[in-house]
Parts: sequence; C-alpha cells; structure tokens
Amino acid sequence: MTWRLFEWTFKLKSPLYIGFHKVLHFYRTRPYVPANIIWAALTAKFTPLLGVEDYQKIGNLLKKAMRFGYLYIYDDQKLYIPKYTEDGLYFNSLSQYEFEKKFITSIATAAIDAQSLTAEEGMLHEVEVISPYRIDNGEQVHLRGFVWIREISENEISIHVPDNGFMIKYKEKELKLNVDFQLQLGGERRSGFGLVRLKEIKNTPNFSPFYGDWKEENEEVIISMNLGQSIWAHVVHNDSLKIKGYIEPLVSRDWDIQKGAGRKLTSYGLFWSPGSILIEDRSFKITELGFWEVIDC
Repeated sequence: MTWRLFEWTFKLKSPLYIGFHKVLHFYRTRPYVPANIIWAALTAKFTPLLGVEDYQKIGNLLKKAMRFGYLYIYDDQKLYIPKYTEDGLYFNSLSQYEFEKKFITSIATAAIDAQSLTAEEGMLHEVEVISPYRIDNGEQVHLRGFVWIREISENEISIHVPDNGFMIKYKEKELKLNVDFQLQLGGERRSGFGLVRLKEIKNTPNFSPFYGDWKEENEEVIISMNLGQSIWAHVVHNDSLKIKGYIEPLVSRDWDIQKGAGRKLTSYGLFWSPGSILIEDRSFKITELGFWEVIDC
C-alpha cells in the first residue's frame, strides 16, 4: 500500500482546451491540466479497453490507487508553473502576457447537434487553447507533472506498479501506462482536441522544481510547504489558512448514471488557485481528485 512517486511527461499532439470561464462567445482555457481532468481521462480510456462496462468501478479504483498532481507546460527545459507576484501573475520567468503570446491561441468552432450532426443555430464560438507548438518559434510543446501510485486489488481488478509506471489487470486483460500511451484530455474531444502521448514516466524521490516536500502518513500523501512558496494545485478554501492569491469556485461535468458522460454538474466549492502564495508554513493532504486540503495544526 506504499505510495510511489512518478514524474511523467506528455507530448501535446493537438490543441488542448481546459475549460476555465466564458466571456460572451469566447471560451477561455486554463494554462494547465487539473488533476481531476487526468483522472477522468484515464477512467474513460481504461474502462472500455478492459471491457468492464462500469465507469464508476474503474474510476473509484483509480481514486484509491492514484494521487494526481497537475500537468504544466514544459518547454526548453522549463516548467511553466504559475506564481502571483507584486507585478502580477508569472509563469516561471514569463509574465502572463508573455506566456500567453508563446503558448495560447484560439480556434473558431461551432456546437454540433448530436441528432442531426449539424451546427446548432447561433452556436458559433471561439475557443482558446494551448497550442501543441510554440507560437513564436514552432517548437513542440510538452506537459509535465507528477503522480503517486500504489498497488491495489479489488473486484477482480488489480493495479501493479513496476519501476517504469503503471499496469492495470482485469481477468485476462492487461493494460500498461508506458511510453507511447495516448490519452485525450479536456474539452472539444470530438474535434480532436486534447490528444497527448506519454513520452516518459520514471520513478523519482521528489517533485522538483515544484515547491515543498512530501511524505506518506496514515495512507495519505502529505505535502509540506513553507512561508513564501506558491501552491501548485487548487487548495480547498479554509478560513484558518493564511494565503494570498485568487479564489475561484470549481464546477465540473461528471458522469451521470442515467444521462451519461458530462451530464451531471458538480460543484466542489471555493478554492485558492495555483500560484497563490503562502504566508505561513502549512501541510496539505492530496484528495482523491487531486485537490489539496489543509491539515489543521
């Protein structure tokens, strides 16, 4: 049941849209991939391949076996992690404006009626995306982050953790999450958006260049951070937490047993956004969906 930390890097093969908020007919994207998006994508990928026909069963097992960090743009040996400063939001050494000039673009698209497969009237809109190639020089863009995995077996399904990644078994079927594994993340997937290919996954003792240290405590993954360091996941709002940055509500489209994928709106509450700055030392527990919860002192 021991957690093992892995660093994984994905090659971005098509435009990536991670829903943020909407301004009229313009849909903004987040500049990173939250943990719950990765969990949902793996659930959607593994369930039909294993032939289980029960998305909840696979999703619940992944929640028990994995703790996800966020994926951030990785390029030219730099990881673009957000941080709020006196001069505004920065990504590594780039201001938000400079960062978006290099990595963010937009594409005009239209909503398609599922019955007629034609464009719905009045639904032309523009979607902001992370480009698979840098806008300024055309170089390939990657995503990098960290994931904790532990071995587990339940209801004829088992997860094993070799040194090179992740393996899930169901009866006679066996799937491996290793190099060249492909996945679709985020929205607009019918248009081919969000395709990524795993370039590398390796066991590692720490999550540098992210701030903090980690340990296992009571079968949970605990992150400890110091005064002045910036968080790199959404932190559940807590009145006792001394922090400065940006607060936002999080809402997602989840699986509905009767209606299907994306038909259930779930509100998770208020969160401090990645990049917010701690003004005290604090420790956090990573939840099943990758959000952080403050551990009371």
